[in-house]
Amino acid sequence: MYSGRRAERRIVSQPAAIFDHDGNRIVECTVRDVSATGAKLELREDLALPKSFLLALTQTGGVRRSCDTVWQLSIVVGVRFATPSKWPCP
Repeated sequence: MYSGRRAERRIVSQPAAIFDHDGNRIVECTVRDVSATGAKLELREDLALPKSFLLALTQTGGVRRSCDTVWQLSIVVGVRFATPSKWPCP
């Protein structure tokens, strides 16, 4: 089935965290699906995310991607990566 997306999404369940651009942690989340261009996140709590933020994809927070919020419905958020990525590469 064609979804209209530019890049194929892969279902994952990856713990992550969201930071503002000053490096302050905003909220913990789980990456639910991901592609080269974006992801669907599930937040630990219902709060409005800023238009842009950093998504930490590792436990240490050393790998961060700049993201833009595309849509948000309660704790589920669709984001677009600022630059395409090949993450994850299992």
